[in-house]
Amino acid sequence: MKKTGLTSFFDALHLVLSNVRAVEPVGRSLLSAAGFVLREDIRADRHLPPFHRSAMDGYAVRLSELAAGKTLFRQVGTLEAGSAWKGKVGKGDCLKIMTGAPVPGMLDVVIQVEQSRLSGGMVELAGPGVCKFLNIHRMGADAKKGALLLKKGAVLSPRNIAVASSVGAVRLAVSRPIRVAVVSTGRELVPAAATPSPSGIRDSNSPFLMARLKTIPWINASFAGIVKDDPRKLETILAAALEKNDMVILSGGVSMGDADHTPAVLERLRVKNIFHKSAIRPGKPIWFGTSGKKAVFGLPGNPVSVGATFHEFALPALKKMAGISDPHVRVLYLPLGATAKKSHPLREFRVARLVDGGAAVSPVETYQGSGDFVSASQSDGLIVIPEDRCEMPAREIVEFHPWDMP
Repeated sequence: MKKTGLTSFFDALHLVLSNVRAVEPVGRSLLSAAGFVLREDIRADRHLPPFHRSAMDGYAVRLSELAAGKTLFRQVGTLEAGSAWKGKVGKGDCLKIMTGAPVPGMLDVVIQVEQSRLSGGMVELAGPGVCKFLNIHRMGADAKKGALLLKKGAVLSPRNIAVASSVGAVRLAVSRPIRVAVVSTGRELVPAAATPSPSGIRDSNSPFLMARLKTIPWINASFAGIVKDDPRKLETILAAALEKNDMVILSGGVSMGDADHTPAVLERLRVKNIFHKSAIRPGKPIWFGTSGKKAVFGLPGNPVSVGATFHEFALPALKKMAGISDPHVRVLYLPLGATAKKSHPLREFRVARLVDGGAAVSPVETYQGSGDFVSASQSDGLIVIPEDRCEMPAREIVEFHPWDMP
């Protein structure tokens, strides 16, 4: 295949990630930090568990007595979670213990209650096959005091919030919300609530971008409006958006037509052009630049181009700005459920859907090109057809980039 003279996908992505920086951290309370990006390491303030903990409701005894063949024991008390045993447990004795309670140091086995029965005022316990610390969650088995539990750059999932809570991290350093402005351009566009002219269409790009951005807790997105191919109006809106936001995302107006004013307007606003056009489809005309610490993406106007370029370029940039340790998109490797073809030397991102219960992925059969947002809405993500391939047969392993994974 002949060379295109365009910025390769990998070079373009490298340029994006090397030209954005993480925003400053702020402090948030534990629960309000859920979904945000951690900007500090969290370590264990004590052993986890902090004591030998019973993993079952049952009876705590000595292994040595069970190993010697003893089966009948005298119960000397009951120990519940949150309590400590202050008495003695002598030879021939057992202690009834609840899940989560600390196991006294002289005892080293818990026989679950299902393997016990009362017999003439004594407790009969099963002994064969018992080993030391059976049904005991040992002190420090999960983590030793000082161990790194959460690394900075992690998104604070509910599971991570639980870990932070367990070590008393009630206030966390996280990235402040990233402010993003969305702008749609195009003379033909009207808002969703308006009735378009016979030659007009309703704007779908900005609702898509706003909806996608609002699914991310650490982003504060705003809609700056629709600009109808008026360079002066575009300059006014972009100047205000750049002043107030960390990133501006435009759709439309970045190709080579007479009404594609975005690159020239951005130049007048002294936004540095990092690259314009990448060897990909859809989305070849993509524009990326910076203004100080602020990032600007000019995405092509076709809706599938917007979805693909946002996912492959703008989303990684946002993740890096948020301080996420690995900003790249999530990649799965799955077999193709049907043949995928292309007839150009570009890297293609083809809308695809999961099949066979998620065990394989297939191109959406009805897809008509980058303007076909209806078919794109039936997809689960993008498969990659590399630059040097024209056809990928069914059952070949392919890169799959799911839409909804971080």
